[in-house]
Amino acid sequence: MIYSVTLNPSIDFIVRVNDFQLGETNRAFEDNFYSGGKGIMVSKLLKNVGTNCVNLGFLGGFTGAFIEKNLKSLNILSDFIQVNENTRINVKLKTDNETEINCKGPNISENEKNQFFEKISKITNEDFVILSGSVPSSLGNDFYIEIIEILNKNNVKFTLDSSGETFSKSLKYKPFLIKPNKDELKDYAKRDFNSNEEIIDYVRKNLVDKAEHTIISLGGEGALYIAKDFSLFASPLKLKENIVNTVGAGDSVVAGFVDNILKYKDVEKAFRFAVACGTATSFSEDIGEIDLIEEATKKLNIKKEYYGN
Repeated sequence: MIYSVTLNPSIDFIVRVNDFQLGETNRAFEDNFYSGGKGIMVSKLLKNVGTNCVNLGFLGGFTGAFIEKNLKSLNILSDFIQVNENTRINVKLKTDNETEINCKGPNISENEKNQFFEKISKITNEDFVILSGSVPSSLGNDFYIEIIEILNKNNVKFTLDSSGETFSKSLKYKPFLIKPNKDELKDYAKRDFNSNEEIIDYVRKNLVDKAEHTIISLGGEGALYIAKDFSLFASPLKLKENIVNTVGAGDSVVAGFVDNILKYKDVEKAFRFAVACGTATSFSEDIGEIDLIEEATKKLNIKKEYYGN
């Protein structure tokens, strides 16, 4: 079973406004509520491609009840710890320029935290865990590392979609997959990259031995899969006139790669599918559907390059 951990889920309140005026009363022409949080986006993508996933994390209050009901309506499995405070609401204002307001989330008690660790400790080496998204401040900066240490003791494979110090610390445990974007790689390396060749050279020398698989997201410039002896470059693909959604594309790449590589054990096939999933989501209102994913899979241009020692 694949488990997706969302420590700080949210209701994503999407508001669309024409000609937004700061300081004035603006009227939305459309608004929608979605279950959000990076791990939940992972589980939505997996469901769309026919793979079950259990959501773990913390939910509370009327907002948590909405998320649980919504996931149930989508036939997505969940086993959240119920907390006393409300799950957060994030506001995404879509107008000429997109603006987001992400709230901090609930305080998690010591008892709620221990309940969560009990669930994590029962995951076995036949399972897979995807860790992604922000951490409620009450859990501390090293909460992901505490989870990883439990998984490591149980020989459970995991991927962590995070950045900064948490990303750096996680490398000690050799994640199954790492997927920093270009800016996150820059922060880790403490240097700029002026070309894909510079990125590939740096990652081959400094990162590929620290994880089983490495994908570098280049945003609108495509994506790279980098191994010691070869790299794959996926050119950006335009499925529609304009990108619809910037939320969840990276989560879709992670979910698509993990799902496909576990099923077929083929790196090139998994990378193509992963990028197709991310592309489909970026041209969808919520998360990429299978028809759009399959279209992107067929249309993607992937270039492979080999390297010597």
